[in-house]
Amino acid sequence: MTLQFGANAQSPQIKFGFPGLYPEGVTFNPTSKLFYVSSVTTAAIGSVDMKGNYKLVFQDSTMKSTYGLKIDPTGKVLWACVSDANYSKYSNPSTFKKKARIIAVDLTSGKKVKDIDLASLSEGKHFINDIAFDNDGNMYATDSFSPVIFKVDKGGTASVFVKNDLFKSQDIGLNGIAFHTDGFLIVNNNSAGALLKVGIKDPGKISRVKVKNLFPGADGMLFDKSGNLVLVQNKGVDKVFQLASKDGWQSAEVIASTSAEDRFQQPSTNTLADNQVYVLNSKLNELSDPIKRPSKEFTIQLVQFRPVK
Repeated sequence: MTLQFGANAQSPQIKFGFPGLYPEGVTFNPTSKLFYVSSVTTAAIGSVDMKGNYKLVFQDSTMKSTYGLKIDPTGKVLWACVSDANYSKYSNPSTFKKKARIIAVDLTSGKKVKDIDLASLSEGKHFINDIAFDNDGNMYATDSFSPVIFKVDKGGTASVFVKNDLFKSQDIGLNGIAFHTDGFLIVNNNSAGALLKVGIKDPGKISRVKVKNLFPGADGMLFDKSGNLVLVQNKGVDKVFQLASKDGWQSAEVIASTSAEDRFQQPSTNTLADNQVYVLNSKLNELSDPIKRPSKEFTIQLVQFRPVK
């Protein structure tokens, strides 16, 4: 990929062709220099190299859809959120808004090595959307249809980590999740546009991060190498924001954002690749538009921040 920079140019993209894939999750493996992307339509998990070559890694139609992806701290296993929330080609009444699983795929063999059910742990509708790891290798997962964060410990035992009314929504509730090395999670409520701080040792200790901005359509999040929170917002805004805090994330402010020239297309999740932030253009908005023809090409786009004055 050749990076071209310009004052009014769109930021560089890695283009990969796979008709009708509609990826939602993206993560990067620094060892292999490969991105991995999910698929809401087919549940496929594939790799994308820096030149845009897509290769199928794992697929099982019974998974219905795959969403958020993360590589575990060992760098050897890829974890994926599995649900039947909206656009799967394989959806059926027995799994629609009910399936809630997290699977692990061995990156060497390409085989599924773990499959963890979360639906049985909490009643109601389910949509496992995103995951994050803490310092000890425990994993936390958001449920966009139930006000719950699940925990899977490093031994593979799953439990309800915390349930709270602040997570509720009539539509998409909890979405993006990021772990801060000081020992807490930041999650966002997609519909409310709110950021919430959740303690690891005391999950009942939840506070709303005080920010002047609201972020309806908040999606993927991560903490960059400087400790700033990088937040992707879609639902027509289609921008990426960088936030900083001076008080341990009791409050925060937007310090930078992408520009209108970058023209993101329903950006969903983000990942760090060689200390640079990349965002996946999911184009998921096309799936609710009967006039749109299915896209044949998707992009992973470099994020170039501009300071907020």
